[in-house]
Amino acid sequence: MSAHEYDIDELIGKYLAGEATDQEKQQVEDWCEVSANNQKHFNQLKTIFEKAALVVDNSHYDADLAWAKLKAKIQPKQNKSTTWSYLRIAASVALVAISGFWAYQQFFGDTSRLTLASSNVVVKDSLPDGTKVVLNKQTEMSVAYDAQKKRGRIKLKGEASFEIKHDQEKEFIVEVEELLIRDIGTVFNVEAYPESNTVEVSVQEGEVHFYTQQKEGIFIKAGNKGVYDKISKSFTLQQADTNVIAYQTRQFVFEESDLQSVVDQLNAIYEKKIKISEKLKTCKVTVNFTNEEIDTIAEILAETLNLQITSSEDEISLEGDGCE
Repeated sequence: MSAHEYDIDELIGKYLAGEATDQEKQQVEDWCEVSANNQKHFNQLKTIFEKAALVVDNSHYDADLAWAKLKAKIQPKQNKSTTWSYLRIAASVALVAISGFWAYQQFFGDTSRLTLASSNVVVKDSLPDGTKVVLNKQTEMSVAYDAQKKRGRIKLKGEASFEIKHDQEKEFIVEVEELLIRDIGTVFNVEAYPESNTVEVSVQEGEVHFYTQQKEGIFIKAGNKGVYDKISKSFTLQQADTNVIAYQTRQFVFEESDLQSVVDQLNAIYEKKIKISEKLKTCKVTVNFTNEEIDTIAEILAETLNLQITSSEDEISLEGDGCE
């Protein structure tokens, strides 16, 4: 296998993981069309990607084992170190997809539980009843569902959004420590990282009931968010953040937002971070971004505010005179 084919393996990994740009996707597809052998190689990696995480005991999914199987099949023949990061991502994503498949098989059998988890990538999946879920990075979710009684209970650690089709006979409750979120047919997002002192529930459509066993809590309608303070044990109702689900859409709307807030929201989603000097933090920005690369976003911010930009592999620095 040539060095060029090692580069293409990296692109195939990005392609399968859903991390490739449009240009990279086209490059992979063009490469596959060059020869039957190329297409066969792609199909082999795709098969490994889809099956790598499958183990006999479906209650356990071993990412390292999945990766070992994938790497063994490729069998590199050169001595130089090759970065397989995107194919490792592909194997990790496959774990979640296959766990969802096993859960579907078991939901209507003796077992009615499944676990979903994300590491450094956002994960999208569907539950057997049709509920759509999106897990932000570093999130764990366990689901128990009684198909006959149409009752579901989700234990969440991290951040996830839910799209639950309204059904008067169906009850879904999301549980975060002592907090409960009862769906009333809606689309909503829950941010509940253990290290945070707050839990936030933002509603895009419909309504939810946010409460505990001891407190009635609050009802949250579309466009609003409920915030629970773990220290004071209190609920408050606020206007929902415009960019609350940007981690899954990569769509941002900033209106007269201070640059520090803009950078904080971007850094929470993109791997490559933006750094600004102290005197730029209060600069105001009105701009929208739709699925842009972080380097492009930084260029736009620099152009908008007349800033100087320097970039390294992991960080982008913005410098300027500040704003009055």
